[in-house]
Amino acid sequence: MTDNPVPPGGPGFDPEAIRRKYLEESEKRRSVKPTPSRPVAQSAVLSVEDPFVEPGLEREPLHDEVDVVVVGGGHTGLMTGAHLRKAGVPRVRLIEKAGGFGGLWYWNRYPGIRCDVDAYSYMPMLEEVGTMPSEKYAQGDEIRAHAEALARKFDLDEDACLQTQVTGMRWDDEADRWIVTTDRGDEMRTRFVCLGSGTLDHPSVPDVPGLDEFEGHVFHSSRWDYDYTGGNERGALTKLAGQRVAVVGTAASAIQFIPELAEYAEQVLVVQRTPVIVIPRNNEPTDPEWFRSQPSGWQKERIENLTAVVQSPPGSKPPAKDILNDSLTGLSKMPRNLSRELSALLEGADPATRMLMGNYAAMEKIRADMASIVNDQDTAEKLKPYYNLGCNRPQFSDTYLQAYNRPDVTLLDTEGRGIERLTAKGVVVDGVEYEADCVIFGTGFAVDAGRFPVAGRGGEMLSDKWADGIRSLHGILTAGFPNLFVVGGIPQATHAINFTHQLYDQATHVSTIVRRCLDEDLASIEVRPEAQERWARQIKEKAVGLPRPDLNCAPNRQTELIHSGYPGGPIAYAQACREWLQEGFERDLVIEHPADAAA
Repeated sequence: MTDNPVPPGGPGFDPEAIRRKYLEESEKRRSVKPTPSRPVAQSAVLSVEDPFVEPGLEREPLHDEVDVVVVGGGHTGLMTGAHLRKAGVPRVRLIEKAGGFGGLWYWNRYPGIRCDVDAYSYMPMLEEVGTMPSEKYAQGDEIRAHAEALARKFDLDEDACLQTQVTGMRWDDEADRWIVTTDRGDEMRTRFVCLGSGTLDHPSVPDVPGLDEFEGHVFHSSRWDYDYTGGNERGALTKLAGQRVAVVGTAASAIQFIPELAEYAEQVLVVQRTPVIVIPRNNEPTDPEWFRSQPSGWQKERIENLTAVVQSPPGSKPPAKDILNDSLTGLSKMPRNLSRELSALLEGADPATRMLMGNYAAMEKIRADMASIVNDQDTAEKLKPYYNLGCNRPQFSDTYLQAYNRPDVTLLDTEGRGIERLTAKGVVVDGVEYEADCVIFGTGFAVDAGRFPVAGRGGEMLSDKWADGIRSLHGILTAGFPNLFVVGGIPQATHAINFTHQLYDQATHVSTIVRRCLDEDLASIEVRPEAQERWARQIKEKAVGLPRPDLNCAPNRQTELIHSGYPGGPIAYAQACREWLQEGFERDLVIEHPADAAA
């Protein structure tokens, strides 16, 4: 492991001590072997059934043809479908395993759920649909309703196949069509396929010893059991009166529902593996007059400004104006601002060191601010995140840290090890049993779980093609798989903290390609292998020129994804895609016309 040098001096903190502490915490977590997830087929806890629909749906299998099949009915699929509709593509069919639209907002209905990005930037196509968020950080039911409205606006609901799972797809070389099969006996033919099913739909529960022995109630936060707790996404969990609840996990979901549990349960035990960065949310209701006064195109400008402020490439000059000027943009600017305050001490330091020192200073302030909210000093210390900004996604809350000031909320820190086991009566942490009536797992989602086989030209499997790493053009097209687009992926594409910005740009890119294929009557397009190699080199070369301090992050999904994407951020990525449409379409694609196919 390499480390950036730290200059001597008196910045108000000891850089060397911070560096050692970060390394200590990182190594502590690197040494812990991750607990595997419990296989779905072996777990009564890990139910993936849809609790929001009446069982027993039956329909006749479909044996028809459409222009585009879009797999997924979350924001990825909806925006892809909407842009295809805007491009004039007539027959677009969404296939979604849930009973409605919204993706993660369909499945996640835990109490207190809301977006962690400004709703006026996060909720896509507000101007087209006509939705006005009621708050700056909208709640989950409101975002889900907007997803349904988005489907209606672009007529994506009429021909959608809901409560339907794709079981496989294969490319028919002779017909230049994809054959898509589902668990309902469908066998559809389509010219194009867009894979946009995401990964935040399949709950993950650690396969801890004793999971089947616990005699109380157990569920995952993405399958919240309101029959047990009472209430709904807005709270009122009245059935928890007198109940002792143990929460496993302290990431994005738990940050939001733990304060709701604290309001109603007799006792809440929080099992923490890794502390999180928590910043005040400072939520506020939407001013209807302000919202109605926005000029045409205001949302696009706001979205791009947010991304430019938060994800300006290292060494670049951020935009002069911060339209949002909120907690998220303020957090992103903090290291840069603090490094300027340390400019005298950093004179002559390289850009990576300047960034690192600014990050040190920012995290020192964040830890102090967090500790000032929590009354008990021991608890406050355990809640401090000892890693740099960029290692984990920061969380925003006005109630999470405050919940630990209640006598009925107890933090059980595991020093990175996680929960030890369950017994018939409760949970065991560091050899001590804590009795509980209910255990709630806020442990995230299994990545790439339950995905279906995709067979391209000559029967080649996509899983085999990518077994040793993704090779693609723009993270969207891959050689050997004609007319197939992957939308919403990060490897070899981009990573936006406001994820819907990334989806919007990729959906625009894909719809433009599909429209061109239809206009020019192209039977198929397929990326050339040399174009994939050229894109990989472009990513590598662009990364070389960016100052990147060693943040000493412990291995986690967040940093792996960020560093596997296109360097320079979402705005630079979108520009690269637009330039390719002008310069690279014929160069980088094998284009087959109907006459070629017939021959």
